Amino acid sequence: MRVISVSHMFPNSVYPQVGVFVKERLKHVALKADLTMVAPVQSFPFSDLIGKYAGLSRVRPQETIDGMSVHHPRYFLIPKYLKILDAAFYSRSLAPYIEELAESCDCDLFDFHWVYPDAIGGLDWARKLGKKTVVTVRGNEAIYYFDRNLVRKVVQRRLKEFDHVIAVSNDLKEKILADFGVERRRVTVIPNGVDTAKFHPMDRGRARLQCGLAANRRYLLTVSRFSGEKGLGHLLRAFARLRSPETELVLIGEGPLKGELLALADSLGVRERLKLPGVLGHAEICAWYNAADLFCLPSLWEGCPNVVIEALACGTPVVASRVGGIPDLVPHDDHGILVPPGDSELLAQALEQALAKAWDRGGISQFGSAHSWSEVADRVIGVFEGVLS
Repeated sequence: MRVISVSHMFPNSVYPQVGVFVKERLKHVALKADLTMVAPVQSFPFSDLIGKYAGLSRVRPQETIDGMSVHHPRYFLIPKYLKILDAAFYSRSLAPYIEELAESCDCDLFDFHWVYPDAIGGLDWARKLGKKTVVTVRGNEAIYYFDRNLVRKVVQRRLKEFDHVIAVSNDLKEKILADFGVERRRVTVIPNGVDTAKFHPMDRGRARLQCGLAANRRYLLTVSRFSGEKGLGHLLRAFARLRSPETELVLIGEGPLKGELLALADSLGVRERLKLPGVLGHAEICAWYNAADLFCLPSLWEGCPNVVIEALACGTPVVASRVGGIPDLVPHDDHGILVPPGDSELLAQALEQALAKAWDRGGISQFGSAHSWSEVADRVIGVFEGVLS
């Protein structure tokens, strides 16, 4: 079986944290199948002058990432505007490169990891070359679920054309079936996995020492992008309601709402009990999961959040919103507490309840570690084999 996996959301030497969840799956698939990784890079005049694209011109045409050889061909886009044309630009910009690569490696199947523009644009290559197609839907934003624009209409019309769709949660599967017209037999749910070499239990005292945290305090932890859908404002309001002044809140990450969140923390009088370590790598975050009393993800919507799986694998109980794939990840109250999204009062009550509970962190870790990336890779390859047969 020879597979070309395609995703513009993939780490590179300039932006190593982009699409890590895609890399982790494909790294393990590549151990069990002949996989060629293509991670196209956006390119347009003066791209280095625009923040989110700055530095992409320095990405090498080919590089090795976690033992995988990764191709970085360029594709044209117009930033911010005319998004309806992105798939067409993507398809035509990359067609010569992809056709030559597909011929040289004699691939059987295209495996796409972002719906638009990668998969929708890539359908043209697959049809021309007579190859099978699999696409993974990783979140609501991947299918423009909450949008009412032309791109959503294109996705709605064309998602059913793929030979198979992998959804990372049952919530996404039901949305795909109900709103995008894909046949049930052509949708498989495969949640994300966890790398237990990176996320595992460790001594709480050693973890707190490593993180510079006090032994006699209690810590709530969130690892999240600081953006609206993550519900961090609701978390701050819930945190302000807690009756335990010795409890502190740690927010790991960055994002466009950082200033607003700090202003809200000031207005709520909790700024002094707020820690912001910034963006951290896997090696550092493991210690923070272990140092925390609770992990909290108050998202308004989600796909299959890796941070929940990582926290559980470290033995940390989870308080989170009952949205997206989170109920799949925390199905029992032995592992955490789920609440409706956007309700600060109920979230505060859940945090109080969780802080008062004696959790079996060993049992939580055993449950959270059960679904490894190697097992995920086996299930993905099973889908590929079904499609090719």
